Amino acid sequence: MQVQVADAGTLAKRLTITYTPAEVSARKDQLIKRLASEVKVEGFRPGKASKALLEKRYGAAAQAQAEEALSDEALNSAIKEHKLRPFGQIENEGLERKDGLKLILSFEVYPAVAIPAAAELKVEAGDAAVTDAEVDEFANSIAKRLGEMTALAADETVQEDDSAVLDGSLSVDGAEIRKLSQFNHLVGGYPLFGKQPKEVIAAFAGKKVGDSVAFDTVLPGNFTPAEHANKTAKLTATIVSGSRMRAAALDDALAVKVGAKDLAGLKETLKARIAARKQGEVRGKQVEQLTTALIEKVQVELPPKALAAAVARAEADAEAKAKEKNEDAAKAKAEAKAGVEKAFKRHCIMTALSDSLDVQVTDDDFREQILMAAQQTGRRPQDIAEQLRKSGQGNQVAMEIREAKAIEGLLDKVLTAKA
Repeated sequence: MQVQVADAGTLAKRLTITYTPAEVSARKDQLIKRLASEVKVEGFRPGKASKALLEKRYGAAAQAQAEEALSDEALNSAIKEHKLRPFGQIENEGLERKDGLKLILSFEVYPAVAIPAAAELKVEAGDAAVTDAEVDEFANSIAKRLGEMTALAADETVQEDDSAVLDGSLSVDGAEIRKLSQFNHLVGGYPLFGKQPKEVIAAFAGKKVGDSVAFDTVLPGNFTPAEHANKTAKLTATIVSGSRMRAAALDDALAVKVGAKDLAGLKETLKARIAARKQGEVRGKQVEQLTTALIEKVQVELPPKALAAAVARAEADAEAKAKEKNEDAAKAKAEAKAGVEKAFKRHCIMTALSDSLDVQVTDDDFREQILMAAQQTGRRPQDIAEQLRKSGQGNQVAMEIREAKAIEGLLDKVLTAKA
């Protein structure tokens, strides 16, 4: 086998792979011998069919498999020996079978990218301090969730999140279209016959049990009977009763109920949770800042052929969608082009960063990603893992994990340098 590597333009390589007739024949014979032990030929015991018969039946297939296997081996060998990293598709430019096998392949490669030193990059420190007010708010929210619904007193006015029971009617042009009897509504929780939550809260403001409520509204498009959908209607009703979620007493007993030793212990736990959340938010913002800084600072020569193809697809899609929505097609195409270029640049930078930090993706990384996806979607981890296997998206997920680990690693270096 001989492999010649030559430049074929900007960030492009051309491989010329040649095998002698003897090398191709030897590989073909190996495949036919394997077939002889695997296939059953009528009239012969397993493994006893003649080479001539096997050649006649399977020679063409064996020849094709031999050429494919030899080509793959040569390509992988050349990539490893010459430290090439193909970007995008590998194209077959020519195949000759005269005097053995000659295959010409071409592809673009990832650009060389110089990652700035950590000391040259900066991110904001961020504020992860936790106040007593934040802890109290968290504790009060727990007390509210563990509270109970009780009836509104005679002197209490209806507020947001109260449950109001109404008797009355809904009319269009003076004619009743729906009678309301013991109709229950969570004030401010969702629209009321097309009236938006904030407007509903305003309509009930200052009202007590026994008071009347009246307002005009535009019925929603899914209202039934459908003949009244989207029409202007009037609601008139009496508040028959109401109830409110009353927070439980915020004391040691409540703290014990949720697993803490006492109220002070509960507040310490809540403080730690809030701090962890805020630290995560700060770090997330720092990752965004660092990624943006890399994209702005680092100069990258993008693979022109792959970029042009991706831009053409994105522009065509953007133009079609813009025309459907009667929007500015030229603007949509320009935005699509800019988006593709940014995505290409980011990918090249992250790949170079991952290489420079020698980031590896482990099985534990995959399991953690799958568990996170399961928690977010409510699906079983094994179902997500099976979907990845069937869809062939495992490599894409691995790349995303690797990039995320790389930017986190660089952030640690930046924060250390800053300290």
